[in-house]
Amino acid sequence: MIHHFSIEEDIKNFKEDLIKECIFQRKKEKGGLNFNLKTKYINNLYSIFIESAKKILKPFTLKNKDLKVWCYITDNTFNTAGWHNHKKSSTINCVMYLQIKKEGISFKIKNKETYIEPNNGDMLIFPGSLEHLPTPSTKDKRISLNLEIECNENEEEIFNV
Repeated sequence: MIHHFSIEEDIKNFKEDLIKECIFQRKKEKGGLNFNLKTKYINNLYSIFIESAKKILKPFTLKNKDLKVWCYITDNTFNTAGWHNHKKSSTINCVMYLQIKKEGISFKIKNKETYIEPNNGDMLIFPGSLEHLPTPSTKDKRISLNLEIECNENEEEIFNV
């Protein structure tokens, strides 16, 4: 249900510039925890996400092409968003970790919590309805990106849940 990949090689040519975009736009957003990132790499990021999803999931078709990248930054000033899901906005959800140190993410699967500790350059793909809780960063900046796609098919068909 949760698929874990390294995309470090896929993003190596633009990762540092992407991190700079995140930090610059966070300042423009007056330090917000989560914001819509306007990035010149949106097509690269969605290509990585969709091509990876096609390799591991059952066939799916995109419902709409309104692609957005949400940037999530925590540090010692900001806490986490709490338990949440993306079922109102996505069928397939993706989190890409640009900068992370020893903080992970918890998922609730059938009333049991599962914890994953991703590395820099990792990507997780999971159903949009899956409840999850990012562990807040207490010292260093944690920068992750959330990408979502809505599909014509439902999660059960795609993830075989």
